[in-house]
Amino acid sequence: MLDNFSREPWDRGKPSCTSLPIEFFSNALQYICNQAHNYDQLMNQPLVSICIPAYKKPEYVVRCIESVLKQTYKQVEIVISDDSPNQDIKLAIESYNSSISIKYYHNSPALKSPINWNNALNKASGGFYMLMHQDDWFEAENAIETYVQTFETNPQVDFVFCRNTAIQPDGQVLKLQAIPSLLMDMQKYPNHLVRANVIGPPSNTMLRSNVTVRYDEAYIWLVDVDYYVQLLEAGHGYKYLDAHLVSIGLHEDQTTVFCRNNEDVIIKENIWFATKIGNKAFKDILIYDYYWRLLRNYKIRSINDITITGVNQDTILPVILHMLGLQKNIPLSILKKGVVSKTLMFFNYLFKPNH
Repeated sequence: MLDNFSREPWDRGKPSCTSLPIEFFSNALQYICNQAHNYDQLMNQPLVSICIPAYKKPEYVVRCIESVLKQTYKQVEIVISDDSPNQDIKLAIESYNSSISIKYYHNSPALKSPINWNNALNKASGGFYMLMHQDDWFEAENAIETYVQTFETNPQVDFVFCRNTAIQPDGQVLKLQAIPSLLMDMQKYPNHLVRANVIGPPSNTMLRSNVTVRYDEAYIWLVDVDYYVQLLEAGHGYKYLDAHLVSIGLHEDQTTVFCRNNEDVIIKENIWFATKIGNKAFKDILIYDYYWRLLRNYKIRSINDITITGVNQDTILPVILHMLGLQKNIPLSILKKGVVSKTLMFFNYLFKPNH
């Protein structure tokens, strides 16, 4: 056995391999094996694509990327489809290229929403994907892991969405609780989402890559509702997670704010949606009541009040014209009385056109 006097002078005082305990080598080997196992597990995890349609505001994009980097789930790529007129976002994300796979695309000319949304989705290569608006972010560090585990334990499910939680500019949290009855009925009555979008914005939702439905590029206000209806009508199963996994950032520059203050957009897209679901959908009295209230609340008293928003008169459903035919002859002051309105709606419903 070697000792310190039998070694070279410069090597004396250092422990020899033969003097190290067997436990040291055992622990080192175990560590190497564990690291190899973890690497294999990582490589075997399905890739998740986080698709960000971007427009200006690089600080929002950075916040979103930072929330992805904090995730416990690491098999992630980020896809950015940038409609900005400058290179600000590209420059802001350059430092992250060494930390995570980022696929960046600059659109010139700008595609605009929701074409830009679809462009981002079409660039994804993951087994799962999310459309994450740039002003939203992952709240929980295990958010992506939770989504993926839900898919793995529910093979019949094609999209998973979490509780809709919005954050005001002042930091106030708005928990928009899902309506249990609507959650249960979505598969059977997908059109009811136009009454209340219980799924929320796209950032709440992760989908399997086999889902090829894309956003109807004609919409901006009902774009997400129409998308979810397409998913459900195509037979894609879903799972709701009652957890704050994603935060939805609210601010005055959002398209949602523009639409909410633009009655023409709301009227036009609701009439388009009615045409899309067809007269048959109005056998459902809840859909009938929704459109009855739409005409009443937006004071639509003539066909011109609809066509002035950009709707082609020839595309307006007979059932909408039937509602309008009665409402235009009743003073709004009377029509807005709850019991009176419900009674009139019901009798109007009973004599609705069947074609």
